[in-house]
Amino acid sequence: MDVFYCWKNHDADVKAGRIGYLKSTSGKASEFADGMPDYIWAFKAPRGSKGELQLVARLRWADKSLVKHKAEPGTVYISYDPQDSGSVRFEPGETEAAIGATSDWAARHFPKMLAANFQGANGQEALRGLVLNELKGLAADFRTEPFVAPVTQAGG
Repeated sequence: MDVFYCWKNHDADVKAGRIGYLKSTSGKASEFADGMPDYIWAFKAPRGSKGELQLVARLRWADKSLVKHKAEPGTVYISYDPQDSGSVRFEPGETEAAIGATSDWAARHFPKMLAANFQGANGQEALRGLVLNELKGLAADFRTEPFVAPVTQAGG
């Protein structure tokens, strides 16, 4: 099992260094943890494109937070390992063809989420079986790079 996650504030969160955790709800977080997911597949809406999705990352699930952050009161988080070799950014997710293929996949499998514009809990869902295999096939056509650049030590 994996997790579909619509990351509404992707650009702002990454730019501000808010990585390693994503907001969720207690119901969804429990459901996901119980399913023992391998990855969180992160999507965002391309700027100016309502109803369309861009695949931005595949993130290695973590059962507990691996980065320190100040939790907002009453907010539940799901965690991922940003430095795991399986945590990657997808390129060329921003192309028209990639957005079209990703949006078509989501519309076929998650029409209710699309109708709710992937807001809140409607932007998070378990991925299993054929749906997950189709996503993996779609993602296989994209180049990847590490989600977080490896840290190297200076000196010797």
